[in-house]
Amino acid sequence: MSEDRYNRWLILIAAIIINICIGTLYAWSVFAMPLGKLFGWAPPALALVFTINHGLSPVAMIGGGYLQDRFGAKAALVLGGLMFTVGLFCSGFVSQVGMLYLTYSALAGIGGGIIYAGNIGNTVKFFPDKRGLAAGLCAAGYGCGAMLVAPIASSLIITYGVLSTFQILGAAFFVIIAICLMLIKKAPLGYKPVGWVPPTGGPVTSVPVDKAWTQMLSEGFWWVVVVMLFCGAMSGLMILAHASPIGQIMFQLTPMKAAYFVSIITLANAIGRVGFGSLSDKIGRANTIMIMYVVSAASMLNLTFTGTVLGFVISGIGVGAVFGGFMGTMPTIISERYGLKNFGVNYGITFVGFSLAALSGPLTAAKVRVATGNYDQAFWIALGVNVVGFIFAIIYKNMDKRSQAVS
Repeated sequence: MSEDRYNRWLILIAAIIINICIGTLYAWSVFAMPLGKLFGWAPPALALVFTINHGLSPVAMIGGGYLQDRFGAKAALVLGGLMFTVGLFCSGFVSQVGMLYLTYSALAGIGGGIIYAGNIGNTVKFFPDKRGLAAGLCAAGYGCGAMLVAPIASSLIITYGVLSTFQILGAAFFVIIAICLMLIKKAPLGYKPVGWVPPTGGPVTSVPVDKAWTQMLSEGFWWVVVVMLFCGAMSGLMILAHASPIGQIMFQLTPMKAAYFVSIITLANAIGRVGFGSLSDKIGRANTIMIMYVVSAASMLNLTFTGTVLGFVISGIGVGAVFGGFMGTMPTIISERYGLKNFGVNYGITFVGFSLAALSGPLTAAKVRVATGNYDQAFWIALGVNVVGFIFAIIYKNMDKRSQAVS
């Protein structure tokens, strides 16, 4: 179906802006220390807020993917937008950490995941000719959220306090998302841009498409992808959850300066989503993923030994870019292997790898900090996970070669 009545670039821009709003969830480290000082909550209890938030991602992604696949993006975005903004706003009224688990972790976290699944699933359907670019830009919006919000939130916290900052951001994002929703449209079945002719031949077109999630789970290929996602996301989630405390505790940065370093790391996250996604189009998914593991492992090694702010920045950029790279390449891998018809649900289920990384990375770092007073041992653990991921990337490459040869 060729359609010329859709302004797909305007829809993409609206999707990116909405994703920037929900990207605030990556800026958790800016809120963590002020909350700890205000209420006396321990670091592991605060890390659990981030862990639960991202650990629920598969639930949110599957739900958002199902809504997007069956009822269109708007249904997912309306529900997710209400949950995210209400959860963020209500976080400004908490007095116990358990309440924060409900408002920020569960309500805002699931809402953000529903939005993300709906946005990516709908947007890639509008860009069959530029699927990697569209997925990368849409994912980059999510990555940019913390970069833009972190210094704003830090300034608001200094002026109004951390609880009022939650309320201000929740109300502002409600208005922004509502405006963007007016521009979002459901991608029609079989959409093709005017003048575009689908390519024929090549390894991708010979692979069976439009598989249901039950078929996907029966393939060993999918399990390897999940392990790679876990190994690739763990370091990024660990650093993103603790970037501000790491800067303040290990490098004696002020809260405001630490917030800017959070922005630098999340900017690298956003650039990595587009950059590594584009690189994978040129040199292949497997080769790109192996490069990402090497960069991440080297960054964690450097972070263990460096005593300078510059070293912290370099490592943060490396880890952030690789984390973004996995968020940018995984949607393409799933859509190429299992088709677009059930992409929302299939990608949501694949996000179990991300969830496991969210459950282990931030909490491991928090426990190490309590036990030792710093994060060094956590960095070594993350380095080891990257080595495991590299091994699975080799397995993935061999399996992909065999499947293409059979095709």
